[in-house]
Amino acid sequence: KRFVAFNGGIDEPQLEWLRGTLEQAKNDQQKVIILSHQPILPGSSSPVCLIWNYDKVLDILREYKCTVAAAFAGHAHRGGYMRDESSGIHFRVFEATLESNDPIKTYGFVDVHDDCLIVRGEGECTSAKYSLDHMEISLVH
Repeated sequence: KRFVAFNGGIDEPQLEWLRGTLEQAKNDQQKVIILSHQPILPGSSSPVCLIWNYDKVLDILREYKCTVAAAFAGHAHRGGYMRDESSGIHFRVFEATLESNDPIKTYGFVDVHDDCLIVRGEGECTSAKYSLDHMEISLVH
């Protein structure tokens, strides 16, 4: 059961906006971290939690694999992680505060470096280091 009432999808205007924004970021040689409430990559969380049309979103992100460093989401309260085999993009679902025992102190910081992302987790948030070896910087002339 995947298409449940507590999820949703991304419509065409939003997909066009995403593609245009990633194209601009690529032209400006910027790194991008996608933030979404719902997880995007199958395997990064329970299938019931995924964006309904995750395949369309993934197609766009994979097209910009040299620009997209990672995609961070919530929604699946227990967290999760998977690296996309075809693009190298990191897909992390952060652990939810409401799953924490008292005293509640689940949160994290993300440090962005040229070659990696470092998550410094507190409480139930798992710390991690994600290599950006999938991102090739090409100079725009």
